[in-house]
Amino acid sequence: MKTEIEKLEEKNTVLLTVEVPVDTFERAIDEAYKKISSQVVIPGFRKGKIPKTIIDSRVGRESVQEEALQSALPRYYVEALQGTGLDPVDQPEVDIVQVGDDMPLKFTAKVKIKPEVTLGEYKGIEVTKPPIEASEEEVDEQLEAIRNNFANLEPIEDRAVQNGDYALINFDGFIDGEPFDGGSAEDYLLEIGSGTFIPGFEEQIVGVKKGEAKDVTVTFPKDYGSEQLAGKEAVFKILLKEIKEKKLQDFDDDFAKQVGFDTLDELKSDVEKKISEVKAKNVDAEVRGSAVDIVTEAAEVELHDVMVEQELDTMVEDFEEEVKRQGVELKQYLEMVSSSIEELRAEWNERAHHRVKSRLVLDTIATQEKIDAGVEEVDNEMKKVATATGRDFEEVKQIFMMQGNMGALATRIKLAKTIDWLVEQANIKTGEEPKAEEKEDKKTTKRNTKAEASTEASEVTEEEKGTD
Repeated sequence: MKTEIEKLEEKNTVLLTVEVPVDTFERAIDEAYKKISSQVVIPGFRKGKIPKTIIDSRVGRESVQEEALQSALPRYYVEALQGTGLDPVDQPEVDIVQVGDDMPLKFTAKVKIKPEVTLGEYKGIEVTKPPIEASEEEVDEQLEAIRNNFANLEPIEDRAVQNGDYALINFDGFIDGEPFDGGSAEDYLLEIGSGTFIPGFEEQIVGVKKGEAKDVTVTFPKDYGSEQLAGKEAVFKILLKEIKEKKLQDFDDDFAKQVGFDTLDELKSDVEKKISEVKAKNVDAEVRGSAVDIVTEAAEVELHDVMVEQELDTMVEDFEEEVKRQGVELKQYLEMVSSSIEELRAEWNERAHHRVKSRLVLDTIATQEKIDAGVEEVDNEMKKVATATGRDFEEVKQIFMMQGNMGALATRIKLAKTIDWLVEQANIKTGEEPKAEEKEDKKTTKRNTKAEASTEASEVTEEEKGTD
């Protein structure tokens, strides 16, 4: 088989021109005749025993060639790639140049290949390690959360509802005068100002007194999860049964005793210790993630769109499995958050791009520094799987081999080792505690990307270890 390679103007794309010898393609033609002979019904002939001339006259020689091409082309393409060093990232665009009797089969394959990476600085990079000591602000924030958890809700009799109150209500919802599913409840305790209900609902309860009824008119958002309710105006008949106000206890030794400590100082000390323990556990992942981010940003690479789309496919599949483990179908989740698959993919696009680029950069560094996964290392990872699942090592190894996952496991190990190497080479310094507004930005980012785990960078390290 003869293969010629031509680089195309389109970045990281080549054109293979493949010539298959006559006798090689004839064997595929013979196989096609056998297959057709076993499938078609022609009076006077048994299946599998129909002569080629009869098949040509009844089915057509062109159909036989088409069957042979469908069956043999994928194999010819794989054989043509062998020895070229090319690493395709998508299915090829194949065109038949020549096919016919007594002539070689010729076809072209336009192939998108793994992009070349131009590395930036990656040895001795400066990585900032977050402090593990609990800041005064963090301790105060956690203490206030504990205080809120132990707050009392005290009935209010002498005034109307204010923002921040808890209102015990009955309500019945109607659209065009008709009740709708999920629109009614009794003894529902609603925190006014929490944003729990449809925009405008809670605001209209402010000023209502205990025992009063009121009609609240709201419009469901156009992107509301239920198509039956989206964009519709609804009237809720409200009965305010009780008003409660949150009363925080004094922050003193008596309060500390309620939560299991002798003094307030002991409580503060325990909170500080636990915050530091959590931060210490996370610091290694943050350092590794920061190292990956730095070398990724410093490198240059042009990604094929299909690579990002494939990564998005994986991210959506992983998220679907995650929500299923929580007992929710993906469709239900999207309805609850008034979102869609398309919106998720758009939101995650930049992140997917980062993940693909990071893997390519790490792989290039591994090649440059001759970092690889040895047989013993691969076996050790499979032994961990065997221990975790209670299976025999040889059984686990056989499963990996049968499913074709040995290469992927070796790649994960190699990339994890590469991150280890980057951190070992790095100049690590301890940074300052982020400011309050930076912390809030981080919280918002985590909420918006909850589907995908903790941080962009840590995802790469977790993925290479076989986790997200």
